[in-house]
Amino acid sequence: MKQINHLYPAFHIRKWKEQGGKVYDKRMKGDIKIRPIDSKRDFSAKRYYSLGEKDDELEQRISFFECVIAPLIERIDSETEGVELTQQELELIKLYCLLCANRHSNTCEVIKSDESGVYKSNYYFIGTHRIETQEDVVSVTAHIIDEFERVQRIPNTENREEELPQTIKCEYSSAITKGLHLVIFRSESPIVLLSDRFCILENTMDSDHLYSYIPVSPQTVLLLVKTKYYNNLERFDATRIGFGFEYGSGTPDEYLSDLLGAEVGFYEDRLFPAIYTDSSMTELASDGCFSLYVKIQRLPKKVFQLYNSIFCEDGEKILFCDKKELDFALSHRLRCRDIEVVAFPF
Repeated sequence: MKQINHLYPAFHIRKWKEQGGKVYDKRMKGDIKIRPIDSKRDFSAKRYYSLGEKDDELEQRISFFECVIAPLIERIDSETEGVELTQQELELIKLYCLLCANRHSNTCEVIKSDESGVYKSNYYFIGTHRIETQEDVVSVTAHIIDEFERVQRIPNTENREEELPQTIKCEYSSAITKGLHLVIFRSESPIVLLSDRFCILENTMDSDHLYSYIPVSPQTVLLLVKTKYYNNLERFDATRIGFGFEYGSGTPDEYLSDLLGAEVGFYEDRLFPAIYTDSSMTELASDGCFSLYVKIQRLPKKVFQLYNSIFCEDGEKILFCDKKELDFALSHRLRCRDIEVVAFPF
């Protein structure tokens, strides 16, 4: 029976360890704040998924999910331009992103000072309320694992998607990932930081998160993005205008994806689907299904530095490879995090 449950999988942590990474622990003093990585103990908790009880059934199911996902993550991390995925593999990775974003109660949020609640009273995917307690984590995790096991059982045909019956193709789609697409960010060097918060959520005033940002190695980040806003540029522009009309000001929400905006040089277009049926396709297929090649989006260091800053501000244990990047992240303050939104008088 497993008493220690990893909240961030060891196969990810090893990626930092292989690059000479270390842990910065805010709770320690002086030079002992920085120490070697302990792959077995770091980012884990005792009997977390059984709420302290001697029952490791859910942990065993999660471990199996991770064994299935680990080779897919390794393939993504090793490719340079893009990665080939079957529809089943793509759905499993989206479910894994949901698991990472919901498997602990201390997720980072881009906007945290919000008296009104319009930024923070939101849902990440339909049917799941805001994660606030360990009990919430366990309940949502079990729901995601149920769906993983359903999709994983569906027959596959070794990357020959065209030979699958249409009924099987449709079964790959999950209700809890509907309207979400996968984006891959890549850094040119191992500068991506991670904290014991694991995931960053970007949200907006219409009470829906736009995307989750989940590092899986010192150079690779997975994002699960809401297609409602990021289907294509025209839809996105119309949505921004719609925010203003909905709230009576006639102007877009100026904090929409601020981390990819003016401060770094406008990279928000990288959140649009980079998934193709062939090299000329730049949008989702007309039937709403994703094609099977996901392009890897390369971004400059300054973008990753902003996300690093959030992890360092919120987390207590920071996983890093580059000490200079750690020092920058610990000292850099983000304007978008301290927005003061007062409650509307209704």
